[in-house]
Amino acid sequence: MPPIFVYVLCLMLWLFCAVFVWIVAGVMFLIRSTRSTSRSLCLAMAATFPFVFAYQIVAAPFVAGLLFLAWAFWKILDPGASATTQNPFISLVSIGIALTSLCTMLGMSLAGFYEGWRTGWACGKGLGFRDVLSEAPTLKLLLRLLQKSPLRRLARLAPH
Repeated sequence: MPPIFVYVLCLMLWLFCAVFVWIVAGVMFLIRSTRSTSRSLCLAMAATFPFVFAYQIVAAPFVAGLLFLAWAFWKILDPGASATTQNPFISLVSIGIALTSLCTMLGMSLAGFYEGWRTGWACGKGLGFRDVLSEAPTLKLLLRLLQKSPLRRLARLAPH
């Protein structure tokens, strides 16, 4: 089964769940006492889409690099034109890198879903978008990592 099929299948499942949540939010909107929760629920589900895709785009270069390393490792140990191998070491490394790539994309997708849901829910409760993003745990972690990055130190040393 090709990976794109699994991705599209998961996307369709996600869309089905989103539509179900939006239907529930629509019914909740009809009841006066649950309107604010309905708005938050609707915005939370809608915000998951751009966040998940953004987190997947951030993870894509890392995953592509891993897959390139697996291909290069294969071609170094088995430099033929064949697409199959008898080498168990190549098989183990390829399976390990494929699982690492899958777990990376799944983890980033879940982190994006969490951040999107949290952001949409808070915006639905009346908080400003910038205020919500300034409190995002993954954004704080990213900024902390960028501050400790060797590239940042090199940029300060470079003449302007």
